Amino acid sequence: MNSERRPIKVLYLFAGERKKPMEEWRSGRMPDTHLIGFNHLAEYGVRASYIENGFVNRIRRRNYNLTNLFLLPSVFRYDVVFSGASLFLPFVAKAVLGLRRPKFVWYNTFFTNAIKRNRTRRFRLWAIRKTIASLDAIVCPSTAQREFLIKEGFDARKIFFVPNGVDAEFIDKVSAARPEAAPPPPPFILSVGKDMGRDYKTLFAAVADLPVQVRVAALPRNLKNAGPAPLNVKAEGFVPFGRLAELYEEARFVVISTKSENHLDASDCSGQYVLLDAMSAGKAVIASERATLADYVSNGKEGLIVPPENSSALRTAIKDLLDHPDKTDFLGKAGREKVVENFTTTRLARDLADIFKKVVS
Repeated sequence: MNSERRPIKVLYLFAGERKKPMEEWRSGRMPDTHLIGFNHLAEYGVRASYIENGFVNRIRRRNYNLTNLFLLPSVFRYDVVFSGASLFLPFVAKAVLGLRRPKFVWYNTFFTNAIKRNRTRRFRLWAIRKTIASLDAIVCPSTAQREFLIKEGFDARKIFFVPNGVDAEFIDKVSAARPEAAPPPPPFILSVGKDMGRDYKTLFAAVADLPVQVRVAALPRNLKNAGPAPLNVKAEGFVPFGRLAELYEEARFVVISTKSENHLDASDCSGQYVLLDAMSAGKAVIASERATLADYVSNGKEGLIVPPENSSALRTAIKDLLDHPDKTDFLGKAGREKVVENFTTTRLARDLADIFKKVVS
């Protein structure tokens, strides 16, 4: 096939339903971040599609892997299948059936922890490793993940570091649409995140009795083992992104407290999206040290990095930014510039398009 004669056809397999997020993005109520470059690929000669209907969604709500089995006959209409979800479909299509077409490209957000936590489960580890090895390309949103897979013996030629991307303009649009007469809220610190890698117990210990409100946008499960919230902490629960964008804009700065990387129940990339959203809003960030964040933020340049699960170090960093507003503003401005230059969804789509063309040709 000559890939120059027609656009490459790529099937996106999203883990969740995408019709509603697509509609919200088109209407300006949602950023395009979670489309993972989908809406920009046509600019780079790639025709991206996804399959969604009532039947597929009913199956998806019951079992995502079963959904993929129903979609298996449809994948032959495409040059590339792209996803970041379960490895069940490529296990069947590549590791078991040995399909050469279409090409399977996987967005790696969990391979490191999946391998580590299954070291003693021989069959499961074999299946994971065989499936990863059978993929035509692996996209890693951090160099740490790429280096880990290479050390594990996987083919370096198929493993690509592609930085994550966010909709850097969305928060600007939200800000422009807000009434100018709205009074500013009292100063507060914002913490966001609902994946299992979050560590609100350490955050609560760090901010107790500080003279500032801390607002936490997370799910009840995230706070289950965090202990009693200090009086200056307000739990927001689930926050729609339109409102979350306003909170980013209003916050003094953002804190991302995550567990150490020894906790293997989380995503490899815990905190990446919140980090980039906060930076795109021009906010300084305090984040727990994590290898998968090192490509995006540098200590003292766009934010402050503290040891994970260390409430004393986190408290010191928070007080530092509270006591030095000029430093806070400087870090926020530097973070905004870094995101706009390097970490947008347009740039992500361009990099993905290059990989899709590479594996097809």
